[in-house]
Parts: sequence; C-alpha cells; structure tokens
Amino acid sequence: MTTSRLYMLATVAVLAFTPAASAEEAAKIATVNYQLLMSSSTAAKSAHEQIEAKMKSMQSEIGKKDETFQKEHQELEKQRSVLSKEAFEQKRRSFTDQVTSAQKEVQSKRAMLDGASERAGNEIQKAITDIIAEMAKEKGFSVALPTSQILYADSKLDITNEVLEKLNKKLPKVDVKFEAKK
Repeated sequence: MTTSRLYMLATVAVLAFTPAASAEEAAKIATVNYQLLMSSSTAAKSAHEQIEAKMKSMQSEIGKKDETFQKEHQELEKQRSVLSKEAFEQKRRSFTDQVTSAQKEVQSKRAMLDGASERAGNEIQKAITDIIAEMAKEKGFSVALPTSQILYADSKLDITNEVLEKLNKKLPKVDVKFEAKK
C-alpha cells in the first residue's frame, strides 16, 4: 500500500470516527505538499546529490569493466581456431564465470543504492512527520492531508512552506549511508 493511500485511509478513519460537533468544535485541517518537501528540502537535495555521485562513480567503474570484457571476448574469439576444443571451452567457461560474477556485483550495487535512497527518504519522512506533529500541537489542527489527495483546498490551509522552513533547519543534510544488504 502506498504512503499516499495510507494517508487517505487514515484521514477517512479520523473523519469517520470523529463525533459530530458544532462549527466551533469542527476539526481543523492543514494541507501539505509532501512531494515538494521530499524533492525541494535541503536534506532531499543533499541525499540526491550524494546518491547521484555514487551512481556516476559506479557507472564509470561498470563501463571500464564492460570495455575489458569486450576486449577479452574478442581475444577469446581470436583464439577459437588456435586452441583445442577443450582448452577453448575451459577459457570460455572462465570468461562466462567472470561476466556472471560482474553482473551479480552490479545487482548488489544497485540494491545498495536503492537501500541508501530508501533509508535517506525514511529519515526525511520521519523529520517531516515530527515537524507536522509539533505544528499540530502549536496551531491546533487535528488532521494534515497531503495535497496530492485533495481535489480542492483553500490555500490558507497549506502549511508546506512553514514545514519546509522548519525541515531545512532541523535536517539541513542527510548523511547517506551506502551499505551492502546483509
């Protein structure tokens, strides 16, 4: 279930189980552009830059290995007519094993990048949630809805800029950890 679906279900649950109240006691609502926070905050930009740099480094490394494998493959093909069938098969199997090992390494590195990205995103999400919870206590709203799930809302309900400002102060940078899965 996606995060936005969870927000929507939680909102419906809160609204459905809130007893009918007078206009003065009605639930105060705030709206937040969650996607904007996850892309425009200094922490999100920092994480993106770190992940992008790591990805470029890995792509360069993979490109060099690919060139090496292409040269080795060409050499192997040149040796096909010179070597005995058994010797050629042995060299071909060794080459195939090297390529397979390199492919597994690439998959492992992609998983490492995905994990690092997910951990960084989770850290930012937690900070956003904490900030919104603090603001709810301060401002007295009982529900904060993501703007992506709303067809219309008065712009006065939008707390995105205030959340962004607080987020940039609370979490100016994310230290992305590139760890292999265990």
